[in-house]
Amino acid sequence: MQLQKPPLPIIPPIWAQSRQEVCESFDYFRSYQSGVYFSNDIVKGYLLGGSPASRDIFHDKGRLIISHGGGKAESILDYRRVGPARFQQAQDQEVTDKSVRALLKNYTNRRPLVLLVDDKYALFPFNLGASGYTYVVLGFYWISHAWAEYQPASNGCRRVVRWKFAFRWCGPDDPWWTASKKEGIILDAVTGEFLNFSPSTSSQPLSRSSSSTAPNDITTMTCDVCSKKSPVIYSQGWMCLNPSCSSFWSLRGREPDQLDYDAVFIRPVAAEFRGLPDLRPGKPVQTIDHITTSYAFSKGWHCEKCGRLSTRFKWEHWECSNCHSIHKVPGRLRVAKEFWHQRPSTEFLHSHIGKHSGLIHKLPHLCSPSSEVRDILQHNVLTLMLTSCRGKIHLILGTPLANKQADEIFRQYQEQADKGELLLRRYPLTANKLRGTFLTNYFSQNSGEPYKYVGGTGNTVPFDRAPSSVCGALALIKERSRLALQIDIPFNEILSAAYMERQKMSFHSDSERGLGPVVASLSLGSAALMHFRPRAASKKTKQLAIVLTLIIRHGDVLIMEGDGVQKYYEHTVIPMNFRIAATARCIGT
Repeated sequence: MQLQKPPLPIIPPIWAQSRQEVCESFDYFRSYQSGVYFSNDIVKGYLLGGSPASRDIFHDKGRLIISHGGGKAESILDYRRVGPARFQQAQDQEVTDKSVRALLKNYTNRRPLVLLVDDKYALFPFNLGASGYTYVVLGFYWISHAWAEYQPASNGCRRVVRWKFAFRWCGPDDPWWTASKKEGIILDAVTGEFLNFSPSTSSQPLSRSSSSTAPNDITTMTCDVCSKKSPVIYSQGWMCLNPSCSSFWSLRGREPDQLDYDAVFIRPVAAEFRGLPDLRPGKPVQTIDHITTSYAFSKGWHCEKCGRLSTRFKWEHWECSNCHSIHKVPGRLRVAKEFWHQRPSTEFLHSHIGKHSGLIHKLPHLCSPSSEVRDILQHNVLTLMLTSCRGKIHLILGTPLANKQADEIFRQYQEQADKGELLLRRYPLTANKLRGTFLTNYFSQNSGEPYKYVGGTGNTVPFDRAPSSVCGALALIKERSRLALQIDIPFNEILSAAYMERQKMSFHSDSERGLGPVVASLSLGSAALMHFRPRAASKKTKQLAIVLTLIIRHGDVLIMEGDGVQKYYEHTVIPMNFRIAATARCIGT
């Protein structure tokens, strides 16, 4: 009979509502797809979630957890598409698989790792979703045993090799959720129900005070066929657990149809790991150089009041998504000369055209507002002609002498964003296959005409309420676009985007309906690489090679002229460090 799980009676020390919150705020688990997070062949975190297997158990109030791991499970592909979903069949796990290999290394080295559960993990004795907890950190565990099994599957063989791992609580303190009255829960893979569990050889539930045994006291036997040792894991008898052996998974000459764990094997183990670090992430603190745009400051944080992990979604400070507590670290303003030393490429200075791209590189030419100030404000303009007259790409180069206006705009952007006058935010992405909200990789704010592709039209700020940094950036873009194109462009929208270290914008095109044929962008701060590649004909088409790379630096203005630039190409921008970009468009023209 399926049991009704109660809500979690206490607040978890560390929890989250989205996968992104975990990966950006918790260093022990930063895997967006896999349930095993490892680095240098060492597992740091392991997520217990859906797709349970038979004989997975949550025993002795969670001090012993046996789980299958290593990937290659049956999964659904293209689950958002219209029509029948496509399935990926399960495959055999092998010791050479990256996740299995890393878990086995933790086992061999007796190296602790961190276990997490999500609200779909059937064996956890509490209903996490009832309290709004999607992900919960359990704590440090170590792997006492690892072995291979056969598991039922819907592939041609009707079964696959799966690796199982026995995770033991590291102690010395008891698990934080041990208000549970259940001694153990086991999943029935046939019925899909989770049942009360006790060893088949004992009528009494095991407790922490039961006699303990060390892992090396578990009986092992040597296979007559492969000469490999395997422990006695099941009460029905010993089996060879070497998947490469012809006697693998054979109990007295036949494949077992019912197995229970041996009482000695699941008995509590007296093993404590002293000196383990506190899993609760510390608050970001001020550094010696007072720079707050480095990678460390782009990460999320852990709220001490309610335990919630939150992404950093506001530029001016960290804010808990649950209780709205705030944490702010004062920092200094960055100046353009800090980035003058950057050398994005040793092969070219401004642009590189790929082979067989068909792009034509025109000779650089000068433009300036008037003859009186030409010596100070003149700019080099690089122009690239796209194939079949599809458009042009202009790069107006800033210079230290001509960038006084850009320097001031850069200062205003930082100052007004820090005070919250400029509402730089990370907005949710609509195309998201991960659990929970998934925010953009960068901070942005839209001004002027509404632009629905950035946080929705309701987050646009009219020009009469936009801060001076935004208005100054738009004025500079208009001025330099007029110089390069010899016409006035009626820009009526500007998107301000800020990138901390390691943040970037992925490949995209400004091809939304209603946008005008000219898009221009002002770059401030760090240098960045801008790549162009042809747009794929369909999602099934393999992405084509990069045809153009530009280096854009502080004070540069990039202009994409012509509808064909967006229709036939997409671009990405990868900053080397802290960068602000202001991109102007003509919406509804």
